[in-house]
Amino acid sequence: MGRWSGAGTVADVCEKGMRLCMMSSFESSDHKSQTLYAPAVKHGSLEYRPAIDGLRALAVLSVFVFHLNHKWLVGGFVGVDIFFVISGYLITSIICGEIQSNSFSIRRFYQRRIARIFPAFFTVGLATLLGAYYVYSPQDLASTGANLSAAALSLANVKLMFQGNYFQISPDAQPFLHYWSLSVEEQFYLIFPLVLLGMFKLFRKRLILLLAIIGAGSFLASLWMTHSKPVWAFYLLPTRAWELLAGCVLAISASKGKPKLQPAISKLISLLGLVLVLASFVFIHEGEEFLGFWALLPVIGTVGLLMPVSTGTASEKLLASGFLVAVGQMSYSLYLWHWPIFSLIDYKMYLASEPIRLVLKIGLSFFAAIMSYWLIENPARIWLNKKANMLPAYAAMGCAVVICVSLGYNVRKANYVNAELSDVHSGGVVFDFGNNAKSVILMGDSNGSMYGKVMKSICSELGYKLTVISVAAGDPLPSSKGKSSQLWRDSLEVVNREKPDCLVLACAWESKLRNDEDRLEMAVNALKPSVGHLVILNQPPILPDNVNRALIRDGARPPFFENAETHRRRLQTNKFLQSLAADNCSIIDIASNFQKPDGEVLFLDEKGRLLYQDARHLSDFGADFIRSELKSAIESNN
Repeated sequence: MGRWSGAGTVADVCEKGMRLCMMSSFESSDHKSQTLYAPAVKHGSLEYRPAIDGLRALAVLSVFVFHLNHKWLVGGFVGVDIFFVISGYLITSIICGEIQSNSFSIRRFYQRRIARIFPAFFTVGLATLLGAYYVYSPQDLASTGANLSAAALSLANVKLMFQGNYFQISPDAQPFLHYWSLSVEEQFYLIFPLVLLGMFKLFRKRLILLLAIIGAGSFLASLWMTHSKPVWAFYLLPTRAWELLAGCVLAISASKGKPKLQPAISKLISLLGLVLVLASFVFIHEGEEFLGFWALLPVIGTVGLLMPVSTGTASEKLLASGFLVAVGQMSYSLYLWHWPIFSLIDYKMYLASEPIRLVLKIGLSFFAAIMSYWLIENPARIWLNKKANMLPAYAAMGCAVVICVSLGYNVRKANYVNAELSDVHSGGVVFDFGNNAKSVILMGDSNGSMYGKVMKSICSELGYKLTVISVAAGDPLPSSKGKSSQLWRDSLEVVNREKPDCLVLACAWESKLRNDEDRLEMAVNALKPSVGHLVILNQPPILPDNVNRALIRDGARPPFFENAETHRRRLQTNKFLQSLAADNCSIIDIASNFQKPDGEVLFLDEKGRLLYQDARHLSDFGADFIRSELKSAIESNN
């Protein structure tokens, strides 16, 4: 492959050549004559480089192996950073060429994005939701629906940012976890073309300098936020933009014939780039210290590999090998399919041996990727990318977004009953199941919301009105030492206004009442005058933190026992709850349903379903386990 020259205009360099390369970090060539094993073909002054497909393969395979087993390739997750650099490089090359030749069209730009990204994107999304329907517990299905809605709106990164650290989120219950990186790129695509167009018109001569300054600012922001808000730094575009902009600056420099390097130097840079990328896979470890300075390794390495090189370098030959080029061209499909498949298999088959799960993961992922590439991704891109099909492309995307957002929202709403703070302030989430005058209120924190679905089902059977004011992560109790929370004040107002026949109250009592049991007494005394029957659910046993599906996949098996100190505190708290039973206030002993006389915590029901969602929360199957007691309590005194 010959060294890049400065001959021709930017348009000559970018428009004719780079449209032969992928349209984003995951895209394959749009050139119709290209095969999976295409050799280098020269177009104008720029050659199609199979090595770029190979680099994409290296990136997606590193992520693939990391997700198979983090220990096999501890830094494999930086494959996403490699994709970011490639994306910035190729997108900028296309845009610059069209701007320079006065042929840039924002509508055509987004049509290409739609054609390339969304057919496979939405296919995988809907297939994943269908798989989750058959595999997941209702709570996890609800979370999957919410994340599908966020992904369809290109906000998966923001949604996941508020759920927790990428490396700590329960992986087998988050099949859209990998969509965060797609959202970052989609946000970049929405903003960058307009910014580049404005900068090109106003500051053409200083374009590289300005982009470099913006990139430096983004890098400094990532350094600062890695220490102050590491989860935000990991997920947000402003702290990831410098990786994309590194590719942008390289693309503009290359289009102007810069850098003009000697063949020996370009070969050395290419080789060092490969070394840095490979070193990133080995020496960077997951955790909150990433991004930070560590992210420089894969970014600089990728820039080195993307720089114009002379024919015959070792790194170029390696990346242009047939296998890597083939994998690189279907890397987008492989990236989309692999994580949902991994998640669903691990979730459903947590008792199966690792070799069986590995065979299924690898086989199904590559089969789905190949089928998706040839049957969906490639044909849809070709058809939707035609200029005459601009309107159908936009219409198809709009319909797909509406379908996924509404479907995801309704799946979430149907499978997880919980109120937000704003809901409680406006009167709660109301389910009116008939003309019956009886009414029920569910109040509490996440330990209250975990009974939401079964409460909704019971009230539907009885024809009662249900008002939900339980808020996950909320504090619904008054303060004994100062001003009470807004949630308590709003909750009390709802209760006083509704005057329900039955109020069911459940919280994480062991933590809510620690060293301050007076809070609950105050709440009971304030609520009882407006309630026909106040029902308090005590706290189920708390599992050890290391009891989860991941540990079971690694060989842990029941019986599981509550931590001794946790057990002591919980029993003490539940004993205090029992002391409040009087008049129209009763206590339901939930805990005894989930613990054997010898202290073993019941983890599975008779059908092998998990009774616990996590260490401190029952699953919907667990909540349904005490359905008859809840129903009797709701019906009593009504």
